[in-house]
Amino acid sequence: MQIKAGSWTHKLSSMSVFRQVTLMICVAVAGADLLTAFFYWYFEFDRLPLDIVLTTIIVLIVGYPLGFFFIGQNVKLREMALELDRLSKIDDLTGLFNRRTFFAEARRLVAEQVAARDQGAILFIDVDHFKAVNDDFGHATGDAVLKELGAIIRTVVGEAGIAARLGGEEFAVLLHGAEGRRAAEIAERVRRGVANCGRVIPGLERTTVTVSIGIASIRAGYDFEDALLRADHSLYAAKESGRDRVVREDERVAPA
Repeated sequence: MQIKAGSWTHKLSSMSVFRQVTLMICVAVAGADLLTAFFYWYFEFDRLPLDIVLTTIIVLIVGYPLGFFFIGQNVKLREMALELDRLSKIDDLTGLFNRRTFFAEARRLVAEQVAARDQGAILFIDVDHFKAVNDDFGHATGDAVLKELGAIIRTVVGEAGIAARLGGEEFAVLLHGAEGRRAAEIAERVRRGVANCGRVIPGLERTTVTVSIGIASIRAGYDFEDALLRADHSLYAAKESGRDRVVREDERVAPA
């Protein structure tokens, strides 16, 4: 029977600190008692029960504080490592994926969707006249707009895809199993949500914040970068046609 390397250490590290310390103490007590029993079997028997009790008490007194300290430190380090790994993947302002993580995940998911011939779509989102928001109301208000947009995207997209802030006021969403019409419905919900965000951001009550959204489908034989480029072209068409709108790639007007 072959035991997978590291399986017992994984099981041990998944236990609570109390259980890990208790297991360590039990092993220490058993080892100390066995050694005590061996020496008294070899030399004499009259004080064996008393010394086993004393040995157990000593191990408990010394072992529990040491166990909680060392294993507790190990758990804290593991939690810190997990948190640092999470933070390295997340945009700290919006809570969405950052650009690097989104590109890595999107490449993998698009390749899987293409191989399985599943439908999917890319949404490219840009806040209209965002520089004016920063200039007129300050960067703190601009950050509040981006944060609210991130919350809207998370709520609307949910489990239907993954989303990221690519940088500045640009966002992207990869939708699973969404053909053009379904992707447009999701994009429209994001657009309408942003149009109402001034109500919840102090100072923007009389200002309408809008976004332009471009959509491209995921096609067989093409990769993520191609889909993102086509979504970017759709976004450009939305900007050119007046902003505050959703444009699918099949709705773009071909150049004359």
